[in-house]
Amino acid sequence: MVDLDRVGDPARIVHRRQHVARLGTDGVLRWQWADILAEVERGLDLALRDGPLASIGVDTWGVDYGLLDQHGRLIAPPVSHRDERIQTWQATADRLGRDRLYAITGIQLMPINTVFQLAAHDRQELDRASTLLMLPELVVHHLTGHVTGERTSAGTTALVDVSTGTWSTELVTELELPYDLFPEIVPPGTAVGMYRDTPVHLVAGHDTASAFLAVSGPTGPSTVTISAGTWVLVGAELAAPDTSAEAAAANLSNEPAAFGGVRLLRNVTGLWLIEQCRASWGDPPITELLDQASTASAQDAQPIDPNHPTLIAPPDMPAAIRALAGLPDDAPRGGIVRVALAAISAGAADVIEVLSRRVGAAITDAHLIGGGARNTLLAQMIEADAGVRIHPGATEATAVGNAMVQGLALGLWKDIDAARFELARSSAIKDATTP
Repeated sequence: MVDLDRVGDPARIVHRRQHVARLGTDGVLRWQWADILAEVERGLDLALRDGPLASIGVDTWGVDYGLLDQHGRLIAPPVSHRDERIQTWQATADRLGRDRLYAITGIQLMPINTVFQLAAHDRQELDRASTLLMLPELVVHHLTGHVTGERTSAGTTALVDVSTGTWSTELVTELELPYDLFPEIVPPGTAVGMYRDTPVHLVAGHDTASAFLAVSGPTGPSTVTISAGTWVLVGAELAAPDTSAEAAAANLSNEPAAFGGVRLLRNVTGLWLIEQCRASWGDPPITELLDQASTASAQDAQPIDPNHPTLIAPPDMPAAIRALAGLPDDAPRGGIVRVALAAISAGAADVIEVLSRRVGAAITDAHLIGGGARNTLLAQMIEADAGVRIHPGATEATAVGNAMVQGLALGLWKDIDAARFELARSSAIKDATTP
């Protein structure tokens, strides 16, 4: 049985492992995939020690993928979406046609999109490939041997036809790739095999899609959800995609939702800015940096764009932020963090304003979920910038949403509304948002 109280309780997190992408001998920034899989297995083994599991579900970040050869073996460790090959994305977008791309896929044009990564992928590797799997399904393949696509993770690629929910023959042909490279797309909740006698179910494989499920309050035209982590995604749930010229001009993304419809949203570079600053500073406690930022003045700083190209993967994040903001080399850490938070907040407020025009209603409330739900300063900034009421939610929203889909697959609830109701009355929200 999936126990939401246990999912929301930080004491039930049985294993965490930080990981980073590293430059390979070929100069390509790749994920340490063997290490990641080893840690996944270690986490599952630790969980199994407490007794039998009812189900396993896998979610990861979007856009990245792995290539399997004809024997089902991984050709090379997956490339990170922050690899420098994404610098060619604009030329690819122009060749494919920006308006055409949006009309077909409804996906926000971003350098990291899978379509742009594939256009720049090593051709010899592509020629050896028989199957492309997005990372959640690549983990599923490792655990079960099953080859499949999943609605939400496939939807991050900008290669899926938003009107049909299937891979776009037109775009695949333009990339000079065989259509059968891409697996059949099936919905979350599908059973896909066993791992050590435990059923494995597809969930909303894209972590943001899982996180958006774990909203316990109302979701209507006047409400948005803000999933605040490495990326900050601000979106509204819609029954049908919006691929209008206005949505395209606003660079909004129609990301498939787990159980139909879309999340109309835009990505804003998020706490990645703070994470990278912390790494440069020797990983001081985040609470210490936020305390410093709360009293720091940003009057002498120029506002910065969190999505500026120089902030994608700079070798020195504090220096990159100082340069954009016009701050001196000796600017205090608190001031740099405040500039970064102000940029994230302004970016979120801008998306909220755009969404209010697209849904035709004033947005008054926002559910704040993910790691940023504990960031009181960020919440206060967004409230002030966007003029909305912030409702903090589960910091482990992705894990909770993942578990909710498994619960639905196991027949614990009749639909997602019933699962959300159960979440609202459980201790998951309370436990997950207690600092």
